[in-house]
Amino acid sequence: MQKNQAEKELRTAEEVLPRAARECYRWLLCAVQETPTDPKPVVEAFTLTTTGGSVGSEIERVCVENELAITTCTTWSPIHLRTKLKDLYWKQGQPAAKVMAFWEDTMRYLYLPRLKNRDVLAHAIRTGAASRDFFGTAYGQTGETFEGFQLGSANIQLDDTLLLIEPDAARAYEEATRPIPATPQPTPGKTESGVAGSVPPLPAPAGITPGLPKPRLFHASHEVPAATAKMHLVQLADEIVKVLCSDPNASVKVVLEISAEFPDGASDQVKRAVSENARSLGMNTADWE
Repeated sequence: MQKNQAEKELRTAEEVLPRAARECYRWLLCAVQETPTDPKPVVEAFTLTTTGGSVGSEIERVCVENELAITTCTTWSPIHLRTKLKDLYWKQGQPAAKVMAFWEDTMRYLYLPRLKNRDVLAHAIRTGAASRDFFGTAYGQTGETFEGFQLGSANIQLDDTLLLIEPDAARAYEEATRPIPATPQPTPGKTESGVAGSVPPLPAPAGITPGLPKPRLFHASHEVPAATAKMHLVQLADEIVKVLCSDPNASVKVVLEISAEFPDGASDQVKRAVSENARSLGMNTADWE
């Protein structure tokens, strides 16, 4: 009899204890800092529902509803990204900001948005890059030159070299680097009055050079610096391969050649990693000598 009573009391305690524990931990405390100049962060408290659902799902619900964490790509637009860059990163004489530096800062500083993952940031960047209103993009900067500069194109790759450029500076750079159209040279002829003069020739149809056959083959080779290979390959794909493929009748073939020399011999770790990656990528040849 006493054993049954004890077992019953134990079951009751096991049912009550989780509810009692939930009642003890019914507050979510979140540190908040509105601006970098705030002397210290403040702590905001949010009530958690203690009935139904798991603790983890309830915390996630409160964070999403109160914008404590941004979990979906649709809730953070390029406008928010541009505002943060304008307030904190784009400065006089420094119109470009590194994307990866911004991403790492979001995980470090309270005054920046808490993004669930890089996909949220990538979506905002691609959406904003498709417009000319939010920012320009590039894959590096040398002096005043932006490598792989684009404005109004969503064809970008999120990596360690990607830069976001302040929109006014991007438009000014685009205008400054725009190719100057060639001025046609006048040829001798007659004016309407019959007097000899300089009359510009009639323009040839677009894409046609009078008197010359159309080219049928294109070949090119380019040595790419290994340190910036990723950036240069993206630029070549956008500015050369993409243009060639724009002709539906063109047959375009791209062959990549890699050559590496090791004066002291390659380590077993490098050799193994490269060989395995080459096999997984399906490379036609990948030999060591």
